[in-house]
Amino acid sequence: MDSSIGAIEQNIDTTFSRLLKYKWLIIIGTALSACLSVVIAVNQPNTYTSQVFMSPVSKSENGGLSNLAGQFGGLASMAGISLGGADGSDIEAAIEFMQSRGFLQNFISDRELMPDLIALESWDSEENKPVYNSNLYNSDEKTWTRQPPAGKSIIPTAWEGYNKLLSQINIMFLKKKGLIELKVTTVSPELSVNIAKWLIEDLNQFWRAKDKKEAEEAIAYLKNQASKTNVSELRKVFYELIADQTRTKLLSSVGDYHLLKPLSPVVYPEEKSGPSRALICVGITFFGGLLTLILALVLTLRTRKSENE
Repeated sequence: MDSSIGAIEQNIDTTFSRLLKYKWLIIIGTALSACLSVVIAVNQPNTYTSQVFMSPVSKSENGGLSNLAGQFGGLASMAGISLGGADGSDIEAAIEFMQSRGFLQNFISDRELMPDLIALESWDSEENKPVYNSNLYNSDEKTWTRQPPAGKSIIPTAWEGYNKLLSQINIMFLKKKGLIELKVTTVSPELSVNIAKWLIEDLNQFWRAKDKKEAEEAIAYLKNQASKTNVSELRKVFYELIADQTRTKLLSSVGDYHLLKPLSPVVYPEEKSGPSRALICVGITFFGGLLTLILALVLTLRTRKSENE
């Protein structure tokens, strides 16, 4: 037992002593990794994050539909109309819709964001202006100069910008607080603020038009159904529903915010949110040194194996 332990200790000592022969390989490899990490970290552009909290806009409180459901639920069910079952919250649907390709591609096209998504490199903090990659886009003439990928045109489409924009957006529904948090991170503080503002504006505008259209369709349907029934109580249900839908239609034209309302204006980020250059340097140096150590260990074991043969 003691002899086997001694043999193991001897093997470890031998391996370690031979590994020291490659110490300069480990030192040089780690040093090169450190130099590489500095170059990579320095060349990473600063990123800026705009943040805003929003609250749902209450469309109705103690509203007519819940009262109607209690009074005329039975009659409405006989007519095939549902008065209850939904809480009226469109927030989760809106969050998913905001991240959908259908919404974001139209958003990119309407707001002309393609140069900022494809060609924007960094932000010149001294002159307070964006810096574009001249090999992709001529910002002075506002023309594209890129060599397009296979199957693509020189002028990129919103399809190409979707994934980039989606990666810059982070939206969460804080259910316990009843709030929605929106963060937009880009290399330009001005762009981060604008995208956050525009997203809120366009989402509210879309939901406003959606609710108005649905209300108009519901009113037309309910008027048609009311004209067909001879039951006075059921006709009363239809007319109260028409009144409620008319109210929804009118409210859709009032106010700046229809679905989500920011608690405060979007603040211009004066300080960068990333990247953490120190963390980049430490990470690359560590992994570079680790890979060099593994390489030295492999060389040591191969040398030992050849000597034993």
